[in-house]
Amino acid sequence: MDVGKGYADCTPNRPMAALHTILVPVDGSAPSLAALAHAVALAEDAGATVEVLHVDGPDEFVVGSSTPISPSVRAEISRRMEDAVARAEAQLGDHLSRRTTSGDPLRTIVESASEGAFDLIVMGTHGRIGRMRTMLGSVAEGVIRNAPCPVLTVREPSIEYQSFAERRHGTPSLAEQVERHHG
Repeated sequence: MDVGKGYADCTPNRPMAALHTILVPVDGSAPSLAALAHAVALAEDAGATVEVLHVDGPDEFVVGSSTPISPSVRAEISRRMEDAVARAEAQLGDHLSRRTTSGDPLRTIVESASEGAFDLIVMGTHGRIGRMRTMLGSVAEGVIRNAPCPVLTVREPSIEYQSFAERRHGTPSLAEQVERHHG
């Protein structure tokens, strides 16, 4: 058995045959912006289009708290999200579209994926386990369980974690670019 056989078919110069449309839900969090960077890198490699979806949920809270997000924090999140999407748009041009809608994030993401016939969903996850996940719920987990297509989850970049964009293209992720710009 030749274990290496077929590896040449997976080179960066050959686009993925079935990857044409990618849905990227963003909420302005570092994991969602990291997911956007991953989606942009995949889209560049595969010649795919990306749709960025922002869902304004009924209530937005600070993670792990019952206190609603303050207007100043909401403005900062929005600014970071807009900056990351603008950078992604600069890279992909007309291969990127964006949409904002209101509703339940989980339901809206799954419905959008079904209606848009996406090949892949790329979304951020905070990576909580145990009681915190049970208490707070997990949109990513719900999407994974209910999506009509594969879901790639991306966690927040850290010192130990190199983004897909860095590994694949030698460039910092969009989230890291935004942090450097606003940090």
